[in-house]
Amino acid sequence: MNNSNNLIAVIGEATIAKVFTALGFTVFYDTERDAIIARCDQVTADGYRIILILEHEAALIADYLDAHASDIYPIIMPIPDTLAGDHYGMNRLQANLAKAIGRQEGGNL
Repeated sequence: MNNSNNLIAVIGEATIAKVFTALGFTVFYDTERDAIIARCDQVTADGYRIILILEHEAALIADYLDAHASDIYPIIMPIPDTLAGDHYGMNRLQANLAKAIGRQEGGNL
């Protein structure tokens, strides 16, 4: 890894995720549950500190995210996309922010 952006990986459907290449992030176009989990494990082993996962793909691995929620690194953050109709990414983002600032779940930020 030769720059700080290489510490951030993005996982998700190509038409949306490829936008993150413009920011210099490493992007992977995995969309199947097993492939997403394998990719998370691989980029963790490769030393990535932050993994951004489009919300549609994050919803597929919710149990994996829950199991790794207390890990210090990598930080795995679902990000909202335009494919998921249930707003999984935004809901999870709000819950993570609430946890980070010590606010009870269910309260508005």
